[in-house]
Amino acid sequence: MRVKEILRTATQAWSPATKHPVYLALGTAAQQLDASFNTSAALEIFEMDFADSSMDMKLRGTLPTSNRFHSLIWVAFDMEVKGSSGRLIGGSESGSVTVFSPDAILSAAEDAVIGQSNKHTGPVHALDYNRFQSNLIASGASDSEIYIWDLNNFSNPMTPGTKSQPAEDVSVVAWNSQVQHILASANPSGKAIVWDLRKNEPIIKISDHSNRMHCSGMLWHPDVATQLLLASEDDRLPVIQMWDLRFATSPLKVLESHTRGILSISWSQADPELLLSSGKDNRILCWNPNTGEVIYELPTANQWCFDVQWCPRNPALLSAASFDGRISVYSVMGGRLQQQQHSTISASFDTSDPFGTGQTLPPLQVPQPSVETTIIPPLKKPPKWVRRPVGASFAFGGKLVTFESPNVAPQQPIRRQVHVSQVTTETEFLQRSDELQATLQSGSFSSYCHGKISSAPSDAEQDIWRFLMVNFEDEARVKFLRLLGFSKDELQRKVSHQTTALSTFGFIHYQALLVGNFEAAVDLCLNDGRFAEAILLSISGGEELLKKTQQRYLRQQTNSLISSVVTQNWRDIVQSCELDNWKEALAALLTYANPEAFAPLCDTLGARLQAEGTEKCCLQACLCFICSGNIERLVECWTSQRDCSSPLALEDLVEKVMILRKSIERLRSGEVCVQSSALTEKLIQYSSILASQGSLSSSLQQLPAEHVEQKEIPAEHMILKTTFSSLVQRCQLAAADPVTHTRTHTRDTLHTRLPRAFSIWQALI
Repeated sequence: MRVKEILRTATQAWSPATKHPVYLALGTAAQQLDASFNTSAALEIFEMDFADSSMDMKLRGTLPTSNRFHSLIWVAFDMEVKGSSGRLIGGSESGSVTVFSPDAILSAAEDAVIGQSNKHTGPVHALDYNRFQSNLIASGASDSEIYIWDLNNFSNPMTPGTKSQPAEDVSVVAWNSQVQHILASANPSGKAIVWDLRKNEPIIKISDHSNRMHCSGMLWHPDVATQLLLASEDDRLPVIQMWDLRFATSPLKVLESHTRGILSISWSQADPELLLSSGKDNRILCWNPNTGEVIYELPTANQWCFDVQWCPRNPALLSAASFDGRISVYSVMGGRLQQQQHSTISASFDTSDPFGTGQTLPPLQVPQPSVETTIIPPLKKPPKWVRRPVGASFAFGGKLVTFESPNVAPQQPIRRQVHVSQVTTETEFLQRSDELQATLQSGSFSSYCHGKISSAPSDAEQDIWRFLMVNFEDEARVKFLRLLGFSKDELQRKVSHQTTALSTFGFIHYQALLVGNFEAAVDLCLNDGRFAEAILLSISGGEELLKKTQQRYLRQQTNSLISSVVTQNWRDIVQSCELDNWKEALAALLTYANPEAFAPLCDTLGARLQAEGTEKCCLQACLCFICSGNIERLVECWTSQRDCSSPLALEDLVEKVMILRKSIERLRSGEVCVQSSALTEKLIQYSSILASQGSLSSSLQQLPAEHVEQKEIPAEHMILKTTFSSLVQRCQLAAADPVTHTRTHTRDTLHTRLPRAFSIWQALI
């Protein structure tokens, strides 16, 4: 799209790539007249200021000149000196070659002209500079004249060799981009000569056999030393020929899209796949010279463009000079264009007669300027300067996708390789996760728990794994008692070694028994603290006496455990016992509570411990929840005291949950459905970490399948799960076969579809 515009008919030269800000030098074009028939000449410098949103460029310096210009170049000579802007060299219609100081022009100093020579006998149509030695300038003029100028000694030019015969104009000269002592020149007749400046003689001549090649431009390939382009101005042969000096019998390639003669060509130094050409068919084309394809066409006015040039500093910009008096600056990156159509000819005249007759002319019927808005597309293919030579990007599943551009010779096919590697940052996490998955598949839960007990870092951690291991053994309640420090066998052993001393009843006791007064005998025993004898005598006295005796005994006792054993009221003991005696309360439940009431009573005791909020009480509560098999409460209690955001901490929780779940499934002989939002959240986090480490199959297995709310639709969940599984398989294919699958699956599946499906699934569950 067009970004800037200058109303001038001029030759042009961009400032060197190292110069900032970017300037565009314009020299009044020779053999051209503007609409006002002005015959003056000047060298002007404009600044490219993108902070200004207008189409105008800022004029920063002007120097009136005595001659107009056929050619103009801006070289980076002496720019290593602080503040220097290089040199401007102009070839004039009078045959002079003049060296200007851009700094002097910009500052309006008087010493703007540094050197001048009239060595040429005719108009200087061709100028170019050496890419390796910026002090060397080549010029070409009429009569086959070619001179090599040294800016350090401008008065004594040299010639590359003997003049070619027959003598004719030199339309273009070009230094080789790869070899500093090679120079080429071309004539309008279509002949091109390659000079070796070390020998001062031509080494090869190129000629088109059709004799219709009127050479208007010649360029060396930016990267290939033996290849050059020739452009034809002849309307009968409007082509660009690519020649290779190694096979100079015929063109290597011919670019044919212009319908009339070509006036100018420019090869991008930033991207050899971009070649500009302008022709007498009012078109400016951008080619890929390697394929011969026109990849872009610039929107131009209905006028010939006689010169196009790429901007050295900003490779996306180019300038075009046309015969309608405009210098237009375009960008090949596309955008929105709003341009106003001007009428330059009408603006050059007023109502008076310009030819001196004294008559007053009627006002011109000039149409009002119109504003057009056009959307300009960018290049079809990203240019080289915006392509990354190397790159790395992390993809889903812990994949690292890297690429690089191999160093190959130009014109050779480039086989770019994309490498997909697995990045693992949580080695211990993956190892423990694999061990857990292997245990879940093999069913060796007891040995797994035993290993966890051996490697547990604390006594509390050992207790938890001991309780989990008991769930997989027979007579679990008896073994839970042992873990709590209570053993029936040990108690029986102690009782068998004790001797019960029975004191002799007093005479009064015997009297009550002899007379059959059991109630009096019971009273005497209770008063004397002989509770066992009182219970035995009350049994003989009948059911009513036994009941009264039990009540009287329990009223005298502070131990609620005995009362609970007699009355079978275990809820009172778990709700009212001292929490320091939680082991005794849990042991009583293990001994006496029936299976239906056991789990809720354990949960009640665990809830009281959890409510204390200390780490010690929460670990004790976890043991209660393990005994009851309450996975949800175990997760809530564990996460209330432990930060489970890190992978290893999350692995600790998942290990305990999965083992407890398997133990419950063993007792119930079936799968267990846990409706826990807290567990669902942790499992999603766990699966996400597994996926990020490349363990996609394990990640898929660990994703929860339960629904927290009834309103969710199982069918949709299963469809999404199937989709997610399919995408995971694609990721695995991409990892296994990068050449085939990387471009499509890494960019599309890994970066877009898979994370989106995962986020939807996460929202559902």
